[in-house]
Amino acid sequence: MTSHALVTKKLSLSVLPENGAAITEGFFLGHSFLAKPPYPSIAPTPLGTESDWVAAWNGGWQPLIPSAGGEYLQGRHPQGFHGNASQARWRVTGANSHSLSLNWADENLESERVINISDHEINVECSLVNLDNLPRPVIVTEHLILGSDFLNSEITLEPVGKAQFRELAYDGSANGAEFAPWQSFAQDDWPKVNRNTPARMGVFSDTSCIKLCNDFYEIEISWDESKLPYLWIWEEMGQTIEHPWNGKFWALGIEPSTAADGVGLSGGPALTLEVNEKFDWSVNLQIHERTGK
Repeated sequence: MTSHALVTKKLSLSVLPENGAAITEGFFLGHSFLAKPPYPSIAPTPLGTESDWVAAWNGGWQPLIPSAGGEYLQGRHPQGFHGNASQARWRVTGANSHSLSLNWADENLESERVINISDHEINVECSLVNLDNLPRPVIVTEHLILGSDFLNSEITLEPVGKAQFRELAYDGSANGAEFAPWQSFAQDDWPKVNRNTPARMGVFSDTSCIKLCNDFYEIEISWDESKLPYLWIWEEMGQTIEHPWNGKFWALGIEPSTAADGVGLSGGPALTLEVNEKFDWSVNLQIHERTGK
């Protein structure tokens, strides 16, 4: 696969258009901050299961469209785990050292994605258009997975605003859990992520920004809450000993989404795109050294 490099004096990214337009590597001041699986990836499996998707995953940050979560094998456009575009080949439509534009067109859908960087910032702007002759249920999620050097010290999660939160099962299902104020989860150590954190998932509502601080860096991730009203949190700190992680994978997923859980299109209400309707969204990541460090 051919990767595209985006580089400034402080920040550099590698993007794989052939594997879901994924930002597979991110370095800030020479330190890696995106997750990398502890194994070599294989070729994607069409309409694959979760195991198939994970086996072909190269890590990092990519769009999950037109579904996210469990596979959905019904209807005119069946979807594998995390949506067919998430490991499909995207076409590069423009590139320079600070920006990359990509396009995916299939299944009577078309998506545009533009990745821009500066010394301290990654900005991703996206759109999805329904070119079908019928309305189309879709799920949009930004699969943004932090890891590597960024997880070497304890991280504090600080959602902005009056954030609500609920725990999910590790498979992304809600199991009837209700949203409650974020502060009420402090006793379960949800605001802290370290080597003792269990493998778990949760989801925020009523926030459009989250700050993540460790001993050395601050990362702030923001998005338009009116477009992406939920934020999935996935914590895997070497606690899953079963295959494929085998106790060797460390990851912190910060994933803005249109969906309130990770079940997929077979679950709760999805976003409906009318004929020729265009849905756009953006996510912004800023990274800085901690003051005085």
